[in-house]
Amino acid sequence: MRVFIYLLLALHASALPAILPDPSTGPGLPTKTSAPLEKRAKKVIVNKDYANQMKNKGATPDTSSEAPAPWIRTIYGTIPEIVTPTVIAGITFSAKPPAQTDGLEPWVSLKKDGSPKTIRPKIKNGKTQNARPDYSTYFQTASTVTYNKEQLKAHNMAPDQVFTEVIWEPEDDTYVSLNPLMRCTPNSYYKKGLAKDLSSEPFCSPHENQKLLAGRTYFLTWFTRFFPEAEKVRIHYAFLKEASRDAGMVKRGLVDLDDLGAPVKPKPKNIVPSQQHKGLIPGAFFTSDWIPNLDGYFPIEVDNEWLGDKQSKAILVAVQPDNVDDDEFDLIKSHHVTVHFQRRATVAKNSKVDKELQDRTGTNDDVYYIIMSVPTVVVLAVLGMYLFLYLNRKHRDFSHIRKPKRSRFGNQGKYNQVIAETDIRKPNKQV
Repeated sequence: MRVFIYLLLALHASALPAILPDPSTGPGLPTKTSAPLEKRAKKVIVNKDYANQMKNKGATPDTSSEAPAPWIRTIYGTIPEIVTPTVIAGITFSAKPPAQTDGLEPWVSLKKDGSPKTIRPKIKNGKTQNARPDYSTYFQTASTVTYNKEQLKAHNMAPDQVFTEVIWEPEDDTYVSLNPLMRCTPNSYYKKGLAKDLSSEPFCSPHENQKLLAGRTYFLTWFTRFFPEAEKVRIHYAFLKEASRDAGMVKRGLVDLDDLGAPVKPKPKNIVPSQQHKGLIPGAFFTSDWIPNLDGYFPIEVDNEWLGDKQSKAILVAVQPDNVDDDEFDLIKSHHVTVHFQRRATVAKNSKVDKELQDRTGTNDDVYYIIMSVPTVVVLAVLGMYLFLYLNRKHRDFSHIRKPKRSRFGNQGKYNQVIAETDIRKPNKQV
């Protein structure tokens, strides 16, 4: 027992230098960081949004406008006009064009969820890469012109021949040229539905069942020529009823709603939109103001109040042209897109300093108390066990343990008797 105690004390004494702090740092100074800790700290990923949020916590918000100053231009040759730029999601609309252009001006593309992405063209090997998209003739107007021999006076026309030509007239870009967003055309339509065999017309973004997080801005875009008789449109939001098997699955990307959408859910009582943007048709909880159809875009901003106590909700986004009355407009039968408004999760990640502090054994005198308590507990446990065994030394009874019987094969495992019939197959048999 004494040997066992000495062995434990020796092992503990050999382990003490490994856990004691560096004397050079002192009891009140931080301990040196090991190499594995430095290696791990270099790979830490810091959430930039959260860092900025914590940096600006408690500061006075900046109320100054980021939009450039208004500027003057002349339209249609003689009409002066004051243009006021606006900034949406960091994108400046109606900005003053540069005095000189080289075809490499940046433009804004849209991701599947409708979030903007700035594209900067560049020239490589004599070719322009990431140039502005070519809209072909989608925004041009076709007109047919007929000529006879007297009008055209072509030398190779017969006297009674008539020549017909289709001329594409470019659109009036007085206002569309101030839009930096990528315009929606049928080339940008996507496939939707269970079998992915239905067109998304007239929408290009966002795609079906995309997650739109609160606190960010997304753009709903549509092909303006799809509503040829509409000068203005407005946007409606409506809640959708999700099946119990689909509720909450949007976070895993497993929701696959029917193309026509689920039945429109009545507006919850806890949703109190402003008087200016409240739902103006049955089933809608939000209705925008009338905007020009020529713009072809609408910024979507998710409000946390719309989600209530839910993390995510299925939303129907529909476009109503001004040539359709409210009584005739049906949310489900109208052209719409189904998306999910989702609350933005807040995740706080530890910084490099936090990880270093967590891995330290201690920086003050309390580390010595911990180091001293560990061997004390071990020694007390060993002494208690030894004392227990010593006091019960006379009460140990091993009489119930039987001595093993002598083998009939002898000490050397050999037979001392004549071989029997039943012993023929036994090994090492002797007569």
